[in-house]
Amino acid sequence: MEYAIKHKTLYESFFRQKNIFLDISMMLIAVVFLGILSNLYIPLWPVPITGQTLGIFLIAFWFGSRKGLVTLGLYTLAGIIGFSVFTQHKSGIAAITGPTGGYILGFLAAVFVVGYLIEKGYGRTKTSVLYCMILGNAIIYIIGLIGLKLYLVDVGLLKLLTLGLFPFLIGDAVKIVAAVALFPYLWKGSEKIEY
Repeated sequence: MEYAIKHKTLYESFFRQKNIFLDISMMLIAVVFLGILSNLYIPLWPVPITGQTLGIFLIAFWFGSRKGLVTLGLYTLAGIIGFSVFTQHKSGIAAITGPTGGYILGFLAAVFVVGYLIEKGYGRTKTSVLYCMILGNAIIYIIGLIGLKLYLVDVGLLKLLTLGLFPFLIGDAVKIVAAVALFPYLWKGSEKIEY
């Protein structure tokens, strides 16, 4: 199956002259940026809102599928080897093998799928951004809840959803609204750059 990119990502729109050093630098900056967003939170009840998933979708829109996946892979590796990039400054293999592991795997899948949609021309309008964000969040939650169920074997479906989905819906709705408001303007800004 041919993997053809027909539309530019934000990264390709802003930086038309790229090389491997710029790619690596931008990916490392994105890893640090995501680590910061993962640990910024609004202390709302019952669950604080973090910037983590918004950062993941920014990376998807910025890099597209493959570079986005590599960036999230570097982020995950940084967390596993001891950098405090996961939410609440967590790190280590326990973050992957524990109750949050499925969500981290979901991040990888979501960044690839949403990045792929960006490469196919989606995510330019408010409606299209909304669809990309809903799909990406659904991927994160499906994989995350499967991982949580594997960790908490004896919990029922309602308890699983109460622990792993319901508390985060308000925060994710806020991030989706922010993305819908912000991302179309990023595209417009990239179109105005002259080289």
